Formats: sequence, structure tokens, C-alpha cells
Amino acid sequence: MLRTITFFSICAAILLTSFASGTLHAQQVQFSRVSSSVDGDEISITFRETQRIERFLTRMFPMRTMKHLEHTADKPTTRRATYSIISQQGKRFILAGYTARWNADPVNVLAIYRIEDGGPNQVWRSRPWEASYYGVHFWSAKIGARNVVLFQEGGAAGQYGLASVFSFQNKEEGLVTNDLTPSLPYLRARTHFPFRPLFAQEIALRFDGAEKQNLVLTASDEEYQMANASAFRPTTEWKYNRRMCRFEKMKMGKALVPAMTEMGAR
Repeated sequence: MLRTITFFSICAAILLTSFASGTLHAQQVQFSRVSSSVDGDEISITFRETQRIERFLTRMFPMRTMKHLEHTADKPTTRRATYSIISQQGKRFILAGYTARWNADPVNVLAIYRIEDGGPNQVWRSRPWEASYYGVHFWSAKIGARNVVLFQEGGAAGQYGLASVFSFQNKEEGLVTNDLTPSLPYLRARTHFPFRPLFAQEIALRFDGAEKQNLVLTASDEEYQMANASAFRPTTEWKYNRRMCRFEKMKMGKALVPAMTEMGAR
């Protein structure tokens, strides 16, 4: 009898240790839900739905592909999932940006999940890429029945970042994506970004006008004037053409920024 009790006690201890280890492993993912809608029209979810979504994102964290890219079997020092919830064509979708960091640069993966009756279902996921900047964010704008999504890496105030703009069409078998990203002709980024990369500062998506009819994408870059040791930041704007489903360049303006000597080397 004593041996039986001891045996079950050991088994229970092992199960509890495994459960605690699994719980700790799940808690290692740092979550950040962002408000992505540029017009402030957010999708509300309950606390229970939030827990369910974050448990799902923990299970779906693409560690295998990230480790394969980094050629490592070690656990990352940090894991982060930034997500936003949008609606389109009567369905809700989760935009998720995964980040894992080892000693080197962080690795990112972008994914989209469709929320169905039985729970979220993965409908699109990018390949992993080594991030050039830390931190990801989403912005979205509803144009008719579809969303235009801006996905950005880095881009803190006064800093450069990478961004892509895309839309998608919902299909039963998955998603059909449409890359809408324009570019600054004098700036190029060598990266394995999931869409065409826009390399610039002050990247933003906004509605122009009181009626919110015009969707405008803006980006800036520094242009040094060595003659007078001053610097200008030309702002490029693109207006979304609904009929052609693309961004078209608008007139460029310039905004004065502090002198080059105060900005440091680039």
C-alpha cells in the first residue's frame, strides 16, 4: 500500500511539474494588442475572447521556422506577439506580428487569422525574416468592403522604419493578398520583408477630409543641403485610387527640421 501511495505521489508531482512548466512556457509570450483603425472604429472583444485569442497565438507561435532561419536550437530570450482585430466582409480577422529575439537581430513573422465559429483559423502567414528594426505595428483603414493595412517595423519618432501596405480578399481556402506598397525612388532596402518594403521616416496612413473619402499614405526622408549646413525633410504623399486599387503619388512638400549638426551621422 505504501509503495502504491508513493508511486501515485511521484506521478502526481511529475504531472504538476509538467503543467507548471507548460504554463510558464505559455506566459513567456509578451502580448500587445494595438488599436489599428485610423478612424477610431475599433472592434470590441470580451476579456474571455482576449484570453482565448492569446492562448491561440501562443500555440501558433512559429518557433520552428524562426529557429530554422537562425540555425539554432536554443530558446529565444524574448517572444512577443503584437496583434490587432479588424472586420471585413462580415468576418473578423486577427493581424498578428510575431517577434523572437536571440542574441542577434530579432526575427519577425506576419500572419492573418480568420475568426470562425470554432475559433481562429490561420489563412495566411509570411516566411520569417531577420528584422532590421525592433517593434511592429499595424494601421488599417476600411475602404468600401475591404481594408487597407499598413504593417510597420520600427519607425519610432525621428527614426527610420520599414513598412508595407496591402489589402486582401477573403476566400474559403485562404486569402488573396494585394501588395499596394509604393516606394521612394532614391531609397532602397535589402530585406526579406513579406511585401515590398517602404524605407522612410514618419510613415503614416490617414483619411484626408471631413468625409473621410480620401485615404493618404505619407512618408518622409532627410535631404541634406551641404551649402548652408541645414536639413530638410521632404514629405511624399500617395492618395489611394479606389477605382484602380492602388496608391498614386501626390505633390511633394518640404518641412524644415533641425540643422544637420544636431541630427548626427546617418
